[in-house]
Amino acid sequence: MGEPDEPPPHPDEVNRLWQHGMHEEKLFYDRLNYFSAMQVGLLGVFAILYNKDPVVGVLLPLTAAALAFAVLWLVVQSRHWRYCVHVHERIKRAVPEYRRTLAGFARPGRPDGLSISRPLAVAVPLLFAATWVALLVWVFARG
Repeated sequence: MGEPDEPPPHPDEVNRLWQHGMHEEKLFYDRLNYFSAMQVGLLGVFAILYNKDPVVGVLLPLTAAALAFAVLWLVVQSRHWRYCVHVHERIKRAVPEYRRTLAGFARPGRPDGLSISRPLAVAVPLLFAATWVALLVWVFARG
């Protein structure tokens, strides 16, 4: 698609590609919401357990598991973001109206409408991971 010797894509192909792109973007944000809710839930459990009876033998495994979960989230979201960018580039080549719309929106530092997804894919899981590292240090220091 988009190669000079390639014929223009069939409208059905463009429609399938568009639907696939929208599906992948929805999955990206649904997964972001799911992992965020899980992390907030784990923080709530940590806070309840810490205020009730701060036993290192309980808090340490919980914190380690939550940190591992945040790292897994970072890997999954980063990989999915790269795939979304790949599909997004194919859509830009196949749908001239979409390419023109994005070109009208772009400016230095804001290449297109998908650019906000990268900080969400990387920064949010990293912030949760940093929180769990800080809590892990806190548990060790208090224990």
